[in-house]
Amino acid sequence: MLQSVKASQLSVYDDSFAVGMAQLGLDRCNGYVTAVSGGPDSTALAFLVGRYAAAVGKPHHAVIINHQLRNDAGAEARRVQARLLRYQISADIIPITARRPASGVQEWARINRHNLLLSAARQRQSALLFAHHAGDQAETVAMRLLKGSGLAGLAGIPACRIQHDVTIGRPVLDWTSAQLVTICRLLDCDFETDPSNENAVFERVRTRRFLANIDQQTVSGGVSSQHLRRLGDAAARLMMTVEAAAEHIYAGAVGWHEAGYATTTMAALADLPRPIWRLVMRRLVMAIGGAAYGPSSSALDRLYDRCKDGLSATIGGCHFSPVKPAKTDQLARSDQPVRPDHPVTEYRLFRETGRNRLELSIKAGEEVVFAGCWLIQSEQAGVVKALADSNVLAGSDRCFTGERLPLSWRSMPYRARQAIPVLTTLDGSLIYPQLGRVGRTQSSAVTSARFLGLARRPMFLAGALIG
Repeated sequence: MLQSVKASQLSVYDDSFAVGMAQLGLDRCNGYVTAVSGGPDSTALAFLVGRYAAAVGKPHHAVIINHQLRNDAGAEARRVQARLLRYQISADIIPITARRPASGVQEWARINRHNLLLSAARQRQSALLFAHHAGDQAETVAMRLLKGSGLAGLAGIPACRIQHDVTIGRPVLDWTSAQLVTICRLLDCDFETDPSNENAVFERVRTRRFLANIDQQTVSGGVSSQHLRRLGDAAARLMMTVEAAAEHIYAGAVGWHEAGYATTTMAALADLPRPIWRLVMRRLVMAIGGAAYGPSSSALDRLYDRCKDGLSATIGGCHFSPVKPAKTDQLARSDQPVRPDHPVTEYRLFRETGRNRLELSIKAGEEVVFAGCWLIQSEQAGVVKALADSNVLAGSDRCFTGERLPLSWRSMPYRARQAIPVLTTLDGSLIYPQLGRVGRTQSSAVTSARFLGLARRPMFLAGALIG
């Protein structure tokens, strides 16, 4: 009798989960990778996704990231893996091998964890699913509200988005933590507890306690965490409308180039309200510069003034170069305003090089994201750098052996050529991945580089904002 009751309760949760997956458009994905920490939220999500995937005939895989920050981290990861396997959920443990910094360890761990999960999902051509729930959303909205965030910040955690060609979904964002714990209990499954969730040194923990306190004291008409979630939902819907309008603007005002840069017609943006102009430019800067977060409103306002005067500008790892009206095939390299009778109508946007040199190791057969905007795949191990940071004479149309490069290379704008990735193999050879299609690299090994900026533009799926 008890088992029958549990099965009936689980069936209700399964049905609700399937509806949520369809609403987010996640039902159309090829497969699913669930990020599992071992806590009740991610454990419950792994069960829900596993049951859903089995019902619809799609692959599901769990990934556990070992941050290696505690002595018992490895044992905990193996314990979580064994627990999932008992419920027929396959799971991989991936350790973070990057060198730990002297400070900012939490941010280091978060970024490395996210990148490893993205890579795992991309390799399996699957959506990446996280177990953020309604409580997490309320905390996020509250923290951003207290910091004076604008509309985009108040929209909170997106239910679905695309990053580096990977669909990222949060299908239990409307669920409560209690519901997820209940699922674990119904399946008689243990879970891990994280002591840091009670450590008041973290802002999120303090916010969680504050919200719990106001929820207990709230009377009719008072503010509660539920009201914060509604605020976040309203802000997200309004942002979705604004982003939809921005998407039409991109279509008419922005030209994207596979070489890693964009061209924008300023005249098409001139009459936009300033907040919409900021939104469009913030997205462009993130796409070209590769940053995870866009520049501040004040920085964008300074960009607006410089563009209005026809000046070049650097912002968020992105360089804005005005195109001279008299010679549209050359870039203006002067900070002097153009004559009023010849206003600048077009800008080219390039990823900035030279200030912060980047290099990224790649293993044979590995796939990495370089500078936040290039997807590199290589059969040879080596180090990826921007051309400007390699030992190639960037201003020349010849590689270091003297072999002439294809016209497609030489016809690139100077700044675009400076920013494209170059792979230095372990024996010192150079490979130009982005030229793979014309077959003119120094190695016969398959190596490719694809600009991801196009995939970082705002997209919409089943009414959910992605991007």
